[in-house]
Amino acid sequence: MSEQPEDGRMNIYLAVTITILWYIGYPIAFVLYYAALAILFALRTLYRPVAFFLQPLIILGRFILACLLAPLALLAKFETLYIYLGIAALVGIAIGLAQHYLYSRLSKLLRLDSKPKASPPARTAKEYREAKRKEQAKAEAPLISAGSLPPSYASTSESARKVRSSRGLLGQTIMEEMESE
Repeated sequence: MSEQPEDGRMNIYLAVTITILWYIGYPIAFVLYYAALAILFALRTLYRPVAFFLQPLIILGRFILACLLAPLALLAKFETLYIYLGIAALVGIAIGLAQHYLYSRLSKLLRLDSKPKASPPARTAKEYREAKRKEQAKAEAPLISAGSLPPSYASTSESARKVRSSRGLLGQTIMEEMESE
């Protein structure tokens, strides 16, 4: 530690250092102070005309800022709803996890785990194509064969069909089935 005299006097080296710094720092601080005052005076003098000419840009900037902050203001109105829904989601997740944990433990404890049933062997592409062809053949087969229709349905000639189609709806005959008793 440095030795200090017991009578409370300051160390001589410290006193000399402070004096030298005072003589160097005071003129620098003096010059900087008055330079800052001159710069502030120039800026205050120029502020009003510059602000006058920049006023349209300032108004445009404020408008753009207001437009950018509008969605945030809208979100702030629904803050309570967000908090409510967030807490509801957290509670739902917690209850769901607890329910899953309890169910899985109970099913293991009561041995309710069922063995998965063996799935049928996967079909090959060849078997799949053959099954598809069979389904298409069934779908393309006619539901009513030509032999099962009465001969009166098949006896209409081409010329009679053309004549009927030319007369429109009035020329068409509605055929009724005969009831046999």
